[in-house]
Amino acid sequence: MQWTWEYHDAFSVLTWLVVVATAVFILDDLFIDLVALVRRLKPGRLDQSDLQVMKAIEQKNIAIMIANWKEAEVIGPMIRGNVQGIEYQNYKFFLGVYPNDTATWEEARKLERLFPDKVVVVVNTQAGPTSKGQMLNEIARQILQSEKVTGQAMDLFLLQDSEDVLHPHAFTLMNYHSREADFIQIPVFSFDVPKSSLVGGIYIDEFSESHTKDLLVRQELGAAIPSAGVGTCMARNLVMGMMARQNGQLLKEDTLTEDYHLGIIAKPMGFKSRFVCAEWVKSDGQKEFIATREYFPHHFMASVRQKSRWTLGIAYQGFHNLQWSGSLIDKYFLLRDRKGPANSILVVLSILILLGMLALRLQGEAMPSLLQSPFFSALLMFNAVAMGLRIVQRMRAVLRVNDFSQALMVPVRWVLANVVNLLASLKAHRMFKQSQKTGERPVWIKTEHKMPAHFGVEGGAPMPSAPMADVELG
Repeated sequence: MQWTWEYHDAFSVLTWLVVVATAVFILDDLFIDLVALVRRLKPGRLDQSDLQVMKAIEQKNIAIMIANWKEAEVIGPMIRGNVQGIEYQNYKFFLGVYPNDTATWEEARKLERLFPDKVVVVVNTQAGPTSKGQMLNEIARQILQSEKVTGQAMDLFLLQDSEDVLHPHAFTLMNYHSREADFIQIPVFSFDVPKSSLVGGIYIDEFSESHTKDLLVRQELGAAIPSAGVGTCMARNLVMGMMARQNGQLLKEDTLTEDYHLGIIAKPMGFKSRFVCAEWVKSDGQKEFIATREYFPHHFMASVRQKSRWTLGIAYQGFHNLQWSGSLIDKYFLLRDRKGPANSILVVLSILILLGMLALRLQGEAMPSLLQSPFFSALLMFNAVAMGLRIVQRMRAVLRVNDFSQALMVPVRWVLANVVNLLASLKAHRMFKQSQKTGERPVWIKTEHKMPAHFGVEGGAPMPSAPMADVELG
């Protein structure tokens, strides 16, 4: 069947729109690259002398808040391994559990008995699951209430998850920078995974680029720093200020990305935020990032579920709760944060256009006249070259955090990441529409958690903080 001129015109217009929109999105990413290049932004370096200076600072009391729902298998190794490895004295883990999650509750009680000076169990007043924000709010309230009994006030409040491996010097770094900042975010990276784990490797790629470049640019331009949900440190005055602003809630309970919301509103409230990305150069010359590390979902649908939560919370609920607040640069980054669903639509349309062009070729037809102009050809070439540059940029970031073999996997995982993000965007849109229709909040979307092999096992040694790949992901 021959294409009519009406089909040609519609196809031409759609192609132009997609190509131009793609170019605009690419310019957005190139702007971030340009700022990083011109301002020479890169992770900092800390040597042994720097670390000694930081350790000389008086230690503040740190409360590590961990929300748990059915985490009996991982919470034990997580606490044991981190307590063995942390090189800091004044801290306590506050483990939030639900009264109807008896397995996690019992495991938490064992840890409290094992580490009476480092672990406190907080039982939620509501049955689970509620939302992660509600659980963290319950933990914060009970911490503040307990201070009246113990007489020991917490100075810093840290958000972590039950599968996190903390760097031995993370608390020292946060304690040092808390002299100047009320909100501190350190990098979050995935542990190394086998090259065959393509889905798990997506998180290596995305967090490497975001947390060694994008957030540095964000900070350099004076924009609000979003929380990553873990590795987030809050000063006591920030906690009290948030609770006063939000009717006793430290974190908003009606959003699935309560952490993101926290970081964005901290700036307009007048609190100072800081993203601290630093490599520690050890005495033997080896380097490692002072960061939180964990394993992310390695199954396809588990990744879609997790990313749908991020998309729903940032792009949909974020717009509903935050609108377009802040300065011009803040609005720009809000737009950048929310472009995920639009980017997924572009991916689908691009595929359809490629199929349409292939169909024209197979039928022996010439391209429509609107697609034969030199400008259109130049725009296509620009998009192709810029897309290649994007992949190179991500490979450089992965090489900085992991190794060359993982960097070589970026082009393959980039294709898969687009598929995951597309399905996550569709799922997030459906969930948002459903919540608007029913008036019910989307529930806590929990993913299965894994811990590194031998980390925190009873009688075992603590896990090194450098990337490892000796874990069977199943």
